[in-house]
Amino acid sequence: MRFPARGFAKVLSDEAAQVRLSVYRSMLVKESNQSLFHNGFSMEISLRHMPRRGDESFCLGTITGPYLGSGLSRVTIDPMPGINSKEIFLLKNGKTPKLWRSIPRSSESLQISPTESLKPLVPGMNQTAFDLLMPFVFWKGTYQASGKVAGRPAHLFSFSCPAWMTREKPNWSRITLALDDTYEAPLRVEILGVDSVPIRTLILRSFKKIKDRWIVKEIDCRDRETRSVTRMKITSAALNLDFAPSIFSPSGFTQRIQIDPKLYTSTD
Repeated sequence: MRFPARGFAKVLSDEAAQVRLSVYRSMLVKESNQSLFHNGFSMEISLRHMPRRGDESFCLGTITGPYLGSGLSRVTIDPMPGINSKEIFLLKNGKTPKLWRSIPRSSESLQISPTESLKPLVPGMNQTAFDLLMPFVFWKGTYQASGKVAGRPAHLFSFSCPAWMTREKPNWSRITLALDDTYEAPLRVEILGVDSVPIRTLILRSFKKIKDRWIVKEIDCRDRETRSVTRMKITSAALNLDFAPSIFSPSGFTQRIQIDPKLYTSTD
């Protein structure tokens, strides 16, 4: 099945395409030699699961980091608000991504394997830590074509699934990424099966400008087998925050973060 790129966009040389991919990689894991003070961010999120049949389900959470593009993020999910059921994840992106999760009723954390990153953040929903990290961007990527995706010029790259992934997901074959020509943002990601039919699809629905920064507002995660959709929406964002570095370390990421609600700007 052909990736849904309709219309034309400037075709890149293989060299120019690899430069584009390299630029996007650097955006995900920017190195900063400057002070990280006043650059932190926190985003309040909602997860809305829409099954093919039955009732929808919802949960809330936050994504917090030392600065946009740091490659570090602390994700808090509250699947059942009001009964102290929060789970906290620490995600470190890069060529060799690392993930940790909080241990219930403990101040300690547990490092989790790449295969565990393929499991839903919330049981019964589609979004995973793998979806948030998108570590495949750091794998060897092959430029396929250019075209319009969601009405925007984009460049398409393909990544073969590694052995550890196909052992866990034997039907998965490769991942296709559409990068926006202007904003270097992922417009669409498809995980394709051995028959080249999309098994999972991530679709960027909208952006939002907060102060002088563009951030993702909504992403849909579609599962072909269940025909369900989980929509992650950033409902508000606070920028230019100060955080202690320890809250983004495996030994300290379970520390409580307190942010004045007045600092958040709604995305609506």
